[in-house]
Formats: sequence, structure tokens, C-alpha cells
Amino acid sequence: MKQTLPPAIKSGFLKAATVLFAVLAVLAVQSCSTSDTDPIDPYDYYPVQLGQYKIYQVDEDVYSTGSRVPVTKKWQEKDEVTSVSEDASGNKTYIFSRSTRNTAAQSWQKIKEFSVQHFADRVVVNLDNEVFLPLVFPYNSTINWDGYQYFNMDDQDPRYGSEHHYENINQALTVNNLNFDKTIKVSERSDTTGQAQFRLGFKVYASGVGLVADEQTDFDYLQENGEFIGYRTIGSGTRRIKRIIESGVLE
Repeated sequence: MKQTLPPAIKSGFLKAATVLFAVLAVLAVQSCSTSDTDPIDPYDYYPVQLGQYKIYQVDEDVYSTGSRVPVTKKWQEKDEVTSVSEDASGNKTYIFSRSTRNTAAQSWQKIKEFSVQHFADRVVVNLDNEVFLPLVFPYNSTINWDGYQYFNMDDQDPRYGSEHHYENINQALTVNNLNFDKTIKVSERSDTTGQAQFRLGFKVYASGVGLVADEQTDFDYLQENGEFIGYRTIGSGTRRIKRIIESGVLE
């Protein structure tokens, strides 16, 4: 004998199925919108072209032993691509000019040049005769690398042996009222709960723009005769925060 569900129960099943389908659809959309994969072009987060420039506001606090009040400095930096060369293998080297000024009312003063190269698996920056690896491919939160591995530094340097990794891949971010649809964070070091020191280093890159934020903070807490003075009182160290305020391409 064929059995049928009462109308009320049958209606309940249909409603439940409809709700379940809607929930699954929402989850599918959310999964697609928070992708942990590469952007279309692996160089999107470090684009370079002739005439490209970026201007940053830089704030620095320097704590010295014997003084609990930091020396504060503020200035602006401009990085501009001034030339490009290509070797026999087709590899391009982009030359950047870096200039600084204390305020927007002052003229720019060139202080140095550095180079940037794109390779199949990484971006290479040669700054102050030291080779830095800001990005490696593919973009994935499971990848680790030492961006400072070619630097000449000892184990007392806070950056020594640091393992870089990606966070917040392809996430939107606002920096100084500038909105970026896709950004990626490179965590360089993060030891912010230690008893004797505070270490924090990270950079953020925006798709189609490049570097938009950079924080490097390294504090040692104040001690006297092996005893800590106060709670996490800064004895020495530096905090430097660099954030983008303008970018574009000169004609």
C-alpha cells in the first residue's frame, strides 16, 4: 500500500530543504569571496613600470637607554621607477630612486637608488647592497621563507633567522583613507607577549600598487641588575611605521 505524507509534514520538509539549499549557497559564495589563492598575475602585488611612484608617510620613535621619552621623527619618502634594463635572457631590472622630505611643503631630496627584479618564483630587491626577498610565489598561507637570508647580520639582529609567511591573502584594506580591494600581509616576526622584549615586523602589499604599509618594531624592556622595572617598560628600541599616502604613474 502506497503511503503519503500528511500535507503539513510534507510542507515542513520542503521548507527545510529550501532553507538548507539557501545556507549552502551562501557558504559557497563566502568560500569563493575569501579565496586563499594567487591573484591573476603573481606580480600584481609588486607591479613595476617606468614612471611609477609611491609616496609614504614615515613615523619613527627611538628609545635610548637612560631616557624613557622617545626621540620622534616624521618624514615622507618617495620611491620612483627611473629606468629599466634587460639582459640577454630577457630578465628586466628596474631602478628606483628614493627621495625624502620632512613635510609636503619641502622639495624632494634624493638619497639613494635600489633595484627590483621579477623572477618566476620571487621578487628580489637590492637595497643598500643587501638582497631582500619581499615576496615568493605562489601566494599561500602554508609557505615560509627567510626574506633576510642574504643580509649580513648576526643573531643579535631581531630580523635574524625570521620565517616570513603570508596572512590575510586577497583581503580588502584601508590605509590612510585609501581603499584597496586586494591586499596581502607578509608577517616577518611576531613576538609581542615576551617578558623581555617586543618584536613585530610586517609588510602589506596591495594588488596593482605594491607596498602600502610597513611596520618594524623592536623593543627591549627596561632592566636594572637583572630585574625588570615596571611592567613592560621600554628601555631601548625603535618603532618605524611607513604607510602609503599617494601613488601613480608619471607621464
